[in-house]
Amino acid sequence: MTMSRIAKIAGVSVATVSRALNYPEKVRPELRNRILEIARQYNYVYHAAAADLKRQKSNAIGVLFPTTIGPLFAETLMAIQEKIQEHHMALIVGNTMYSKAEEARLVKQFQERRVAGIIFTGYGLGQENLIRNLMRQNIFCVVTYENLEDTDINYVGFDNFKAAYDATNYLISLRHKRIGLIIGPYRKMGRLLKRFKGYQQALKDHGIQFDAALVVSTEPGLLEGKQAMRQLLHLPEPPSAVFAVSDHLAIGALSSIKQAGFQVPGDISLIGFDGVELAAYCDPPLTTVRVPARDMGRLATEVLMKSINNGVKRAMQYCLDADLIIRKSCSELK
Repeated sequence: MTMSRIAKIAGVSVATVSRALNYPEKVRPELRNRILEIARQYNYVYHAAAADLKRQKSNAIGVLFPTTIGPLFAETLMAIQEKIQEHHMALIVGNTMYSKAEEARLVKQFQERRVAGIIFTGYGLGQENLIRNLMRQNIFCVVTYENLEDTDINYVGFDNFKAAYDATNYLISLRHKRIGLIIGPYRKMGRLLKRFKGYQQALKDHGIQFDAALVVSTEPGLLEGKQAMRQLLHLPEPPSAVFAVSDHLAIGALSSIKQAGFQVPGDISLIGFDGVELAAYCDPPLTTVRVPARDMGRLATEVLMKSINNGVKRAMQYCLDADLIIRKSCSELK
């Protein structure tokens, strides 16, 4: 079965069949449904790769995540997929594993596939030129989870510095001064570096001396959070509060605190970051910074599709709100 045979059976042109398969919104509903029904009856499978080659334009979008383990990025991915399907595009997903080399390798693969655009979940420090090179090759890009100072790059993110500052400031308002920080690889990722600086600035603004021994950098997992908290608990003077810069790290830390025989928040107050659903079901429910994961995915896809469909070169930039959700894992220092 070919497009020509479908066109003959439907009594329309091949171009109309092509539009019904590629851009169904441009074909009258009754005609589109008739064409699609004929295609279904004859088990016709559209050859997207051949069509991309013919028109020299890809129907695929690339998306890069540091990892798809965990619910936060999965929520963003789900929103992207839903919006992409509305535009009848294909989706290619890659995991960078927080590696600059892996990020560059995946971007090269996307280029080889001639993707129409790429959505970055943040990007490695020093990778601005990578995105600029893609833009010069007419591959449209959007960065999520970041608010960028560069006015030429599309982004849909939130203020990581402010979110971390507010979380640390909340612990300080509860009279805590020895505040531990469990954070991901902030020397590799711009958004994590901003969270680190937000934590530092909050301490400085309240006259609290920064102590590098209270900072543990690790991969953002449950086990890593548990091990990092164990390290903090073995300090000569453990912290009275801990800010874990992901809910997975915080939940792992919570487990370590309880195993050591301490209470949250009676002995140690604890704040997470992400706002994943599981945080509300911890014991005690976890205070956390809620990240607009779904909104970022949805809006980033809309920005990308506007750029692709309309050839928009002017950068579109959106900074969304990240809210501190206060629950029962923090209390005032006695």
